[in-house]
Order: sequence, then structure tokens, then C-alpha cells
Amino acid sequence: MRTQSGATAAILAAAAVLVAAVDGATSHVVSGSTSRLPMGLSEVITDLEAEGAGNLATAAFLTSRSVCRSRRAVLFRSLFGVAGDGEEDHQVQDGSTTAFGKRMGGDDDEESTGAGVVVANACGRRSVAEVAATVQACGGTVVYAADVTDLDRGEGLFDALAPAVERYLASCADDGEGEMGSLGQAGRKSVLVVVLLEGSDSGKKEMAAARDKFEAAAAVMLSSIVQPEGKRCKALEEVFDRVEYVASTAAIPELLCATNGGAGCTDPATAASAVSSAVTDLERSGAAASCGLAKPVDLAAARRLGDASHGALKFVMSTVERATAAEDDGSASAAQLVPDFGALCDATVKRAMEDFDAQAGSLTKKSAVARRIRHDLLEEIYAELADLYDVQVRELRSATFVAFRKGLSQLRLGPNLPDEMNRVATESVAAFVSQAKKLRAHGRGGVALSWPASDAAASDFRRELKEFSTDRLNKARVEGKFRPAPRKGVSIGLHWLLPKPFGNDYRQDPWNVHAKDNLVYTPPDKITDVSKADVKTGDWRKSVVPNPTGSDMVYLQ
Repeated sequence: MRTQSGATAAILAAAAVLVAAVDGATSHVVSGSTSRLPMGLSEVITDLEAEGAGNLATAAFLTSRSVCRSRRAVLFRSLFGVAGDGEEDHQVQDGSTTAFGKRMGGDDDEESTGAGVVVANACGRRSVAEVAATVQACGGTVVYAADVTDLDRGEGLFDALAPAVERYLASCADDGEGEMGSLGQAGRKSVLVVVLLEGSDSGKKEMAAARDKFEAAAAVMLSSIVQPEGKRCKALEEVFDRVEYVASTAAIPELLCATNGGAGCTDPATAASAVSSAVTDLERSGAAASCGLAKPVDLAAARRLGDASHGALKFVMSTVERATAAEDDGSASAAQLVPDFGALCDATVKRAMEDFDAQAGSLTKKSAVARRIRHDLLEEIYAELADLYDVQVRELRSATFVAFRKGLSQLRLGPNLPDEMNRVATESVAAFVSQAKKLRAHGRGGVALSWPASDAAASDFRRELKEFSTDRLNKARVEGKFRPAPRKGVSIGLHWLLPKPFGNDYRQDPWNVHAKDNLVYTPPDKITDVSKADVKTGDWRKSVVPNPTGSDMVYLQ
């Protein structure tokens, strides 16, 4: 593998030249496939060949763990220029389309000389073995979308890409028919296009920092995977012929066709041969053989547990989706709220893993590959359930907001209306937080959940209720239905104006002035102004209150 650095701008420029060279002609989607990968690639390759595409660039589309389903669906179309205005663009849908082909240029290109791009959607509900076989079938060319969250955490980046790299390296070391090390595939060049899903305010420095984080995590990944005997690859540039880092606005199909001067493309027969070889390896030995594991128990684990893993994932997702499907009552709700969604997920996963363990038997104790497949299955299941968890949180928020408005409608328009509205809002937020805890699963098998906590959602919900309450209160005040309660007066006690015999009115007896050293008298016990001695002598009235001030007052010391 050769290293190529600092060439992204040049490649994009070459892509622009390639687009201009077709003299205004438009690219378009030719066909899509819903067959299981990597077999679905053969159908698309055949359709592109029939459309006159003699040079094909095949690529597998992968994402990191934190890229949710909705964002992945948008990226699947936007990255490859599927705008939705073409006749066959409806065939490109994330979740159902496993592969699609795009004819580059117009229909007037000479037969068998036009270019085409074949994209395999290796995301979503794909087993690790399927993803690895798909990357092998695409000749090691991968378009990988890395989320900034996974880059910051340093995890969730290579859940599917690491096994794919293992299989691709093993295929490069194999010179069998259709393998990447064979003479028929010798001219193909592999490309890794890393799409950095940066924020809206990210600049060149942020992109460079994200690239450094990705390369550091890749170095750790390459040091831990199984590689063929001989020199170990320590960097991505040693695995792939070219590594490109681009933004999410880059023209990916044009970049794939222009890479290495078009060396990344191949003829349909060679591309079909690679797909056939990958399918054979997948059916024969699964992921273990592609990783170079020669132990019989590992080979048996890969053969037996590949389909079991796929079946367990399909069972869990279908069961949970069926339980949360929206009722056909004419409502606009996207899903049905399940109060115990977390318990439902844990119970469904438990049943699926029990069936998986029953099929595995003692393999999970004897084979490291079996344990790895089981752990990867759990992570993949909970990663897919995270999308449904987000939908449940939104449905809970909507239901709680409806209950909050119902509680406001039962309040009386009185002076204490603001306090009552705050009380109803506080109770609604508390109910949301309490119910949101039941939506979160606990996880199984030591797998750490990547589901977001409900704290942020509760804070945002509290702010929404406060704004709504303020608007309703202002509206009632403008309409004259609400008047705030008047403020209470302040009471002031003038203790030196006490009448006789509780005080000494010096206006009547100005000569009877007896004052202490301090104008304000404080008794020793801090409780009463009259001591026991004053009570016994009878002269206690002068100790009840301090002497008042006055212009005609005579103070005796």
C-alpha cells in the first residue's frame, strides 16, 4: 500500500474537471437492490453494464455508532447526489435499499466507456460478517461517515470497520480466484473516504483536529486486530491505497471515479468476480476465515453463529417495532408510546440472546470468535434500539404536554393563578422525568448503553412549559380575565406609644423621667422586659419600654 497525503484538494479539482468534461450531462440513478449484501451488488453491476457503464467504482457506505437512523438516511442520499428528482431516485431508501447504481454523465456516452458508481449500504441491520464481506466485494473502497461525538469519545468508530479491515487484509494476502490478491484484481486501488460530520461552526482547525483524532483511534484499532503474517499495518495509509478526509458537502461519486486517475474503477466482470468471491467466503467460513483464524472451533463458531446473529437482530427489531407501531386511528403520531419501553427491550433482548446461546452451545466458552460475535451482536442490537428510544422520548414529551394543558384548563382564574400554573408545570416535569426512567433499558452482557440520558430532554421540556405558561398568562391578562392580587401592606408597631399603665406617657408627667444608660433596653434573659426584682419592688413600669425621644425630654443618668 502506498501513502498519499495532502491530495484532497487535487482530487476534488480533478472531480470538478471530470464533471465538466461530460459537457453538462447529468448523472442519474439506474437501479436499486433490496437483496442481502453482498449478493445485491451483482444485480446493480449487471444493470449498470446494460446502461453502457464500462468503468465501475464500487464502495461500501459505513457510519460510526452515534449516527442515528434519520441522519444516516439523509447522508445515504445526499453524499451520493441523490436529489430525488430522477426517475429511479425512489429506489434509494435507507432501511430497504441495500445497494444502488449511478450512471455518471449522460446517456450519450459511448457504449462500454461510460463510468458508473455502485454503492453498498452496509449500515443498519447488517451483521459484522455481512459488512466485512461487503467491503471485500467492493475492493476495499469505503465511504465512512464519522460523527464528532464518537471522535471525542474515541469509541464507536470501528465497530464494523475493524472486522472489515481484517477481512480485506486477509483477502489481499489470498491469491485465489476473485480475491484481492489475485491477478484479476491486481489493478484495483482501494480508497477510504472519511466524511467528517463536523458542526456548522467548524473550520479548518476543527477539521484538522477531527482528522488527528480519527488517525489516533485507527492506530489503536490496527494494533489490536488480527492481520496476516508478515509486516503489520500500523496506519490507514498502509491498508488502503489512498485515504481522503472530506466534509459532508463533498461530491463523493465524482471523487471515487477520479481517484488515482480512474484507477479506482474496474470493469464489470472484475467487479462481479470480487462479489462472487466475497459471497463464497461468507457462506463457507464467515468472518473467522477472513481474519486468518485456522482453529476448527473458531471456524465452526463463525459458520454457525453468522446466521444466528442476523436472526437475533431481526427478531428483536421486528418485535419492538411491532409493539411500538402507531395505531391506525388517523392520528399523526409516529409511534405508540410504551410506558415500559426499557423493560420491553431488555425482555426481548434476553429472549433473543437465550435463543442465540442455545444455538451456540459451548462455543461461547471455547471460542474467542464466538464471544466476540455475541458481544458485537449485543452492541448492534442496542445501537439500533437507540433510534426507537428517541422516538419514545418524543412521544412521552408530547403526551405529557397534552396532560399539562389539560391541567391548566382546570385552574380557576384567581389572584393565585401564576402559582397554580407553576405547580402544574412542576408536576408535569416530575412526571416526565419519572416516566422517562422506565423508557431506558438496563443493558445486558456488560454492554454500555449509548442511549442519551433524559436530563437534557427534561430541561428542555421544563423551558417549554415555562414559556407556554407565560404566554397563556399574558394572554389572560390582556383579555382582562386575570388580575394579579394587590400587594399586602406593611405593619409597623410603635412600642413607645403604649398607654398607661403599660408605658410611661411623659406628655402627662414630664418630670417623672427615669432612663437607663441605653435608650433601648434589653433584658438579661432576652425574653421579658420585667425582671423578678422589679415585680417585687412594684416599680416596674419604667422598665417595660425605653424612653421616647422629644424636644422637651429631660434625661437623668
